[in-house]
Amino acid sequence: MLWTIVRREITANILSFRFLMGLLIYFSLIVTNLFVLTRGYEDRLQSYRTAIRENEDKISQVQRYSQFGLTHLLKCDRSPKLLSIFNEGVDKRKGNTVTVAHGYVPAVAEQHGSDNPYLNIFSSIDFTVICQVVMSLLALLFAYDAISREKEAGTLRLALSGAVSRPTLLLGKYIAGMVSISLPLIASFVAGLLVIQFSPYVSFSSSDWGRILLIFLVSMLYVSLFFLIGLFLSTRTDRPSITLMFSMCVWVLFVLIVPNLTVLLVEHASPTQSEESYKEQARDQWKQYGAEVKDYLENRSVEKPLDRASFGGVGVNSGVNDYDSGETVSVSGFRGEEGVPFAQECYGFKENLRAQYADRIWQIRKTYLDKNPNRQSLLALNISRISPAAVYYNAAAILAETDLGSFWRFMEQTRQYRREWLDYMRDEEIFSARRWFTTEFEESFDLSRIPKFKEQSEGIGSSLQRATLDIMILAVLNVLFFMGAFISFLRYDVV
Repeated sequence: MLWTIVRREITANILSFRFLMGLLIYFSLIVTNLFVLTRGYEDRLQSYRTAIRENEDKISQVQRYSQFGLTHLLKCDRSPKLLSIFNEGVDKRKGNTVTVAHGYVPAVAEQHGSDNPYLNIFSSIDFTVICQVVMSLLALLFAYDAISREKEAGTLRLALSGAVSRPTLLLGKYIAGMVSISLPLIASFVAGLLVIQFSPYVSFSSSDWGRILLIFLVSMLYVSLFFLIGLFLSTRTDRPSITLMFSMCVWVLFVLIVPNLTVLLVEHASPTQSEESYKEQARDQWKQYGAEVKDYLENRSVEKPLDRASFGGVGVNSGVNDYDSGETVSVSGFRGEEGVPFAQECYGFKENLRAQYADRIWQIRKTYLDKNPNRQSLLALNISRISPAAVYYNAAAILAETDLGSFWRFMEQTRQYRREWLDYMRDEEIFSARRWFTTEFEESFDLSRIPKFKEQSEGIGSSLQRATLDIMILAVLNVLFFMGAFISFLRYDVV
């Protein structure tokens, strides 16, 4: 009897006007959108590769190690995420290149390259946004009159007067409705994947396919929730027009209002503090650093490290701002070697001390970030979980590695790379090397052994673990609304 109901409902849904409209909307939005975002990914990938080449060329031009401290800073570039084709998340909104130096701990990312302005028309629309907004609405339109329409037409009483039980009828309508929604979605999604495969820059690994499958399953879980919401509301009213009105109110509230209102609430309820006091603490630290260097030099009766060296010409270039300080020096040539050992000793002390103070200043800046922008972001994320639309989008972003947590993970990797760079410089005694401040050598400058930054992707298991909370929320809400619809339908007056 159950499958008879399912077949009847599926046939009725497929022959309906809303099924045809759903199929056209799915194809026009999903296929077109995946094609456009694939082109956008290609542009960002080209920009990333160009940035890598430029950084390598810039490093190859280094003549003194001190240039790494200011004029030829190392760069850590974040590769565009392949699955941003399905969920852009913060992949385009956050920076993708980070500066690394021994006198500066990475805290912010900048943006390299530029996107196609015509592609930016679709910058805020991706597959998960289509599911978040359009598919949830279509799910409600398929479900809102599942019960109340039959009562109004008088067919519900006839159906229940026979051998069909209420639980069987309700379950049959749910299965048929989800099948009717899934068919055009699956067809559109497969067509979109075929379009993506034509790109020479896209090659999905087994892990990528696993993530794509998980994103699709989470999308179906989200669509199922809104279908059950519509089914529940249909068991609470007698007329389809009333059900539709309540369905639209629920959809507008949870899909449009709550996710956007959350940001405004957090900004007003928990405003960020002024950063000026933290910058002042950082400036005080740099003053203390300068005082220690000055005492070191005064105890040796010199003003500058190279004063004791007899040189043909010296250049000094310094840069200081709120959170970082750098200096690069150059000597055109020595006429004597008497003062060179002292200059090496001095710079060994000075630059090691600079790196230590940079770590102290990072703790000051980290305190500000943790108490203000980072805390705001986490608070907004947690509050937004009131809305299933926000829960779904966050789960999909985690699986696509385009969420805020993935960006923070990249930033931590850049700080780990700085620690590796510092260990290398200390192990090789580069700060106290003659090549720190001069190019007066016959042998070539070998930079092949310096550490290279390599971004580490998060394993699919770790991503799934981070997304578990959001997936569980969607699953629990599905169960709750099905139970609500079931209990409500058991008491539903069919007369």
